[in-house]
Amino acid sequence: MFKHRYTLAASFLWFVAAAGRCPAQGASANLTVLFDFSSSDTGNGYTAYAPLTAGEGGILYGTTALGGDADGGAVYSMTPPATAGAGWTEKVIYSFPRDTADGVELFYGLAVGPGGVLYGATVQGGPSNCGTVFELAPPSSEGAPWTESTIFLFDCGEGGNAPRGTLAIGNRGQLYGVTQHRGSGGAGLVYELRPPDTVGGSWTEKVLHKFTGSPDGYQPMAGIVEGPDGILYGTTQAGGTPVSDQIGRGTVFSLAPPKTEGGEWTETIIHDFGETREDHGLPLASVVLGDSGVLYGSAFSQSGTVFALYPPASPGGSWTEDILYAFQGYPDGSGPKGNLALGSGGVLYGTTSAGGTDGWGIVFSLTPPASPGGAWSESILWDFTQGADGAIPNGGLLFIQGRLYGTTSLGSTDAGPSGGSVFALTP
Repeated sequence: MFKHRYTLAASFLWFVAAAGRCPAQGASANLTVLFDFSSSDTGNGYTAYAPLTAGEGGILYGTTALGGDADGGAVYSMTPPATAGAGWTEKVIYSFPRDTADGVELFYGLAVGPGGVLYGATVQGGPSNCGTVFELAPPSSEGAPWTESTIFLFDCGEGGNAPRGTLAIGNRGQLYGVTQHRGSGGAGLVYELRPPDTVGGSWTEKVLHKFTGSPDGYQPMAGIVEGPDGILYGTTQAGGTPVSDQIGRGTVFSLAPPKTEGGEWTETIIHDFGETREDHGLPLASVVLGDSGVLYGSAFSQSGTVFALYPPASPGGSWTEDILYAFQGYPDGSGPKGNLALGSGGVLYGTTSAGGTDGWGIVFSLTPPASPGGAWSESILWDFTQGADGAIPNGGLLFIQGRLYGTTSLGSTDAGPSGGSVFALTP
């Protein structure tokens, strides 16, 4: 079942674009660049494509696709100021070498496990250059280095190739993730990594689902989200119902755990973007879990949309999609790639990788209607200019105590374009 709502805000933005005028940013929005990755010092990291992850003590963690001491990408921390008026402190806690022995190309975020251990995936690297999963253990004493371990190597076989997205950590310490390739016909898969039973043992991979293309999903690009009942949720960028004799425009799926240990997981396609053209398709970000089991997400195709998926009223029923907002392109946003953040009062926050006045992307909010059945309203909280505020926010947002945190993959310094920035924005 499908519902579509064009909001008054969308109509207004369409009129403004036609008139060649730009809508104002949120009047109270205040963006602060916490760190600028300088192209003159790639040891700090370069190309901040991934979202941030919150750790203990207000510390934020992130990755850069390139740079670091060995130019294979870096994992960094952002420590908040100890005193009022001081700045945040960026520190590279691990640099990946630019070879295939270790992982390279960190395009995705990190998961924080027990004891502050960080987990992530590299798209390439390893002996077969098919990607890796790694862990970073915090130092045992002040000033000591973090300890990196490669806990799994993909071999381009049926266990997967090119892991994508931020990992999810299950309630027993297991890791859930996706790969873009291999599986049935190279369509990608969902995997689980189980921790070793004894210290020093090996992690074990179990493939939970292999995608088949159509009518199943094809090549997932975003991470997995685990619900409170152990059900996994995710997206595929393509697959589903074929459109114009081509592979479909993507899906949202669920994977239900087996009822008995060792059984098979059950996949359900809860939304198929090929069934209608109004929601555009090509979802590149993970979904976000809201109240009452509602899923929120975005689709990239054309200028992009933000959608909600409502669970069935009774077991076995169909999920219901509602398009909350359709982006219009300049001077509105265009091309959402990063994950949404759910704020107070059910407000959704997100970024678009393009659009805005100069085409460098925006930060936006979507406020739910005051009464059921009403329209959601969009506000542009920040319009990037590739000035000192950075440009092209790809990684999505964190919402912490009323403040938004994010990254841009490009930025600007006095010397010219840089490798991005870390920013905070108060709506």
